[in-house]
Amino acid sequence: MGTETTIQDALTAREIKAANGLTRRWFASRPSVPAVASGLGIWPLLAALATGAVDGTRDELLAAAGIDADQATRLPAALLEAALSTPAIRLALAVWAGALVTLDPEWTAGLPVNAVGSLTGDPATDKAALDEWASRNTDGLIERMPLDFSQSIDIVLASALSVRTTWVTPFQDSGRVFNQGPWAGLGRCRALTATLHDDLLRVAEDASVLTLPGDGDIDVLLGLGREDLAPQAVMGTLIDAATDPAWGRSSTELAVGERAVGVEVTEYKSMRPQTGPEIDVQTVRFKLDSDLDLGDDAPALGLVLASDQDRARFDRLAAEPVFVSQARQTAMAVFSATGFEAAAVTAIAMARAAGVPKLDHRHVRASVRFDRPFAYLARHRPSGLILIAGWVDRPEIA
Repeated sequence: MGTETTIQDALTAREIKAANGLTRRWFASRPSVPAVASGLGIWPLLAALATGAVDGTRDELLAAAGIDADQATRLPAALLEAALSTPAIRLALAVWAGALVTLDPEWTAGLPVNAVGSLTGDPATDKAALDEWASRNTDGLIERMPLDFSQSIDIVLASALSVRTTWVTPFQDSGRVFNQGPWAGLGRCRALTATLHDDLLRVAEDASVLTLPGDGDIDVLLGLGREDLAPQAVMGTLIDAATDPAWGRSSTELAVGERAVGVEVTEYKSMRPQTGPEIDVQTVRFKLDSDLDLGDDAPALGLVLASDQDRARFDRLAAEPVFVSQARQTAMAVFSATGFEAAAVTAIAMARAAGVPKLDHRHVRASVRFDRPFAYLARHRPSGLILIAGWVDRPEIA
C-alpha cells in the first residue's frame, strides 16, 4: 500500500510562500479587492506558461510566480497530485489546442497526465466542451469557462479549484437588522452566531482575525480591520495573520473592559467554572461571485510581455508564434451556518500572433462583530497554502 503525497510534502515552505506571495501582490495591486478570487488558481498556469516561454517573457512569468525554471517544470503536476490527498480540495489543470498550432512535445510531456485535449475550431462546440470540464471539475459550482469564444482561440490553459469544509462548531442562523454602520438600511440580513471554546481569535492594533476550523484540514479566516483602513490593507493584514503564527496576540490576553478592533471583553456569572477560552461570534452569511479580467492585472501576474503579440516569446510552447489573448477567472464562495464552499475556474487563451489585432493593455491603478465589510480567506491548515480569498461588502439578505 503506497503513501499519499500531501501538499506540504509536494511543495517546499519556500514554494508555499511564493504561492501565497502571488495572492498578496495580486490583491494589493488591484484598485479594489475582489469579492472572491484565487491566486492559487493562477499560480500553476503561470508556471506552465513559463516552461514554454523564453527570454523576457519567461523571466517575467517566473518573477510573478516567485519560482525558478526548475520549480516551474515540476510544480503543476506535483500540486495536482498532492491535492488528491486532501478530499476537501479539488484541483484540475488542462490544456486544449486547435489544429492550426503545434504544441511542443517536450512542453506537453511536462504537463500532468491526460491534461492535453483538442479544440475543434467551432466556437459553440468548444464552448460546450470546456463549460462541461469547468462544471465537472468544480462539482457544478461553476458551470462555464470564463472565455469569450467569439474571439480567435488557438490554445487554452485552465485550472479548476474547489474547496468544501464543514465547521467543527456550527453557527445558529437567524435574521438581523443593522441599525447603524455601512449595512444600516439593507433590511433583514442573514446573521450567524456561535460560541467557540478554543483560542481562535487574535488581535493587533489594526485588525482582529478569527480562525474557523473546518473538516478536511481547512481553516477559514475572517479579518476585520480598523474602519479607516482600505480593503487592500485589511486583506494584506489577514494574509499576514494566516501565514505568520506570531502575528498579533491571543484575545485571552485582553483584560475585562479592554477592546480591540471589533472586540470587547466582558464578564458574566455562571453556575459552571470556565475551563478554556470563550469567544462569542457574530457574523453574517454571504454568497459571492466574481468575474475578473486578469488582463487588467497583467503587471502583477507577469503577463505584460506574454500578452503583447509583437514581443511575446513562447518558442518552447508551440511551433507557431502565440501570445496570451485572454486571461480570466470566475469564482464563487458561500459561507453558511454549517460550512464554507468556494470554487474558481481560471482560463488563459492564446492566439497565433500573425494577423491578430493587438490588444490594449491597461496598467493596474495603483467578541468579535463582523458587522461591516471584512476580508476572508480559506487555507489548507497543515501547509498554510491560501486557496481562495475575498472581500465581503454586504451580507446575504434574508
